[in-house]
Amino acid sequence: MPGKTQRSSNLELLRILCMLLIIGDHLTGQGGIADYTTLPSSFAFCLIGCGSRIACSVFILIGGWFLCEQPYKTRRPLSLWLSLWLYTVPVTLLCRLAGLDVSFGALRWAAFPASTRQLWFISDYLLLLLCVPLLNRVLRGLPRTAHRGLLAVLAVPMVLYPTLFGENGIVSDTAWMFLYEYLLAAYLRRYPENRLARLLQNRVAALALGLGLPLVNTAIRAVLETRGLTDGKAFQYVAYYRTALGALPNLLAALALFYLFKNLDLGCVRWVNALSGTTLGVYILHQVPAFRNFLWNGLLQAQAHHGSVVYTLFAIFAVFFGCAAVDAVRTRLVMRPLENTKLFTALCEKGDALAAKITADD
Repeated sequence: MPGKTQRSSNLELLRILCMLLIIGDHLTGQGGIADYTTLPSSFAFCLIGCGSRIACSVFILIGGWFLCEQPYKTRRPLSLWLSLWLYTVPVTLLCRLAGLDVSFGALRWAAFPASTRQLWFISDYLLLLLCVPLLNRVLRGLPRTAHRGLLAVLAVPMVLYPTLFGENGIVSDTAWMFLYEYLLAAYLRRYPENRLARLLQNRVAALALGLGLPLVNTAIRAVLETRGLTDGKAFQYVAYYRTALGALPNLLAALALFYLFKNLDLGCVRWVNALSGTTLGVYILHQVPAFRNFLWNGLLQAQAHHGSVVYTLFAIFAVFFGCAAVDAVRTRLVMRPLENTKLFTALCEKGDALAAKITADD
């Protein structure tokens, strides 16, 4: 019986770095710790919070790169939905029992967490995962020229317009951008000989795009923040480029980082792979609405450390490793037993059979 294929750790390490970037943006944006009064402080906090949307795109590119060529597994969306529900419900109830200010609306949301925009990344990623069999069926019968043309047409409202005008176009929902990034990842995977791939394969160019673009945005934003010029057109563009998935600087930076790490040869590092497996759980846990304010200013006392870059970095790593530890325990004690039940197995088998029918050739 052949041994289990070992997973290379290059993209797993990238997932970890992306989650750290996301936590950094959430902490500086939600915790009241950021200080933009001096240029050095402004640059530091703008830099800490500059990469969350790039990180979200990287997650989709990594997923799309593999999902477009692999047999569909119902286990992925089903396990993610279970993870979401098994965090939001218990954590929200515990916060209510602990005397925190938890409204009825928060309790209602906890019961239906994938139905709203509270955790938009997980909701949209779940939707994308459910659409993968249909997407792969469409892509299987799509010639290269048609695939390229589809990407070009969709790029006009989803990338070109937002980049030129610094605002959302007619297609502004992030779920659509996830769809576009999936199609783009599939094109790059299936047709590696193209101009964009050749550019990104160049390590110097990838470094310039992956690190240079966020640094330029950070520097401009820091200067504008320090001078109080946050109402002008220039700040509108840098702020939009930082937060919009469809802005070309963000998309190029995400692609560049993906290729930089894809081309690394790290082998299989077990602790990296294990830690990477907790990243989506970390995202969910630290952003449960009833819990996140208590996390930032109850447990971490972020506002009491206003302006401290060192404490901000400590808090980012503390949140990541603390939530990762919780997720590892939850996976072992709760998720694995659930995934081994007859009901879970039966649902996966039926979902896999349906996906196979959708993706099968006529």
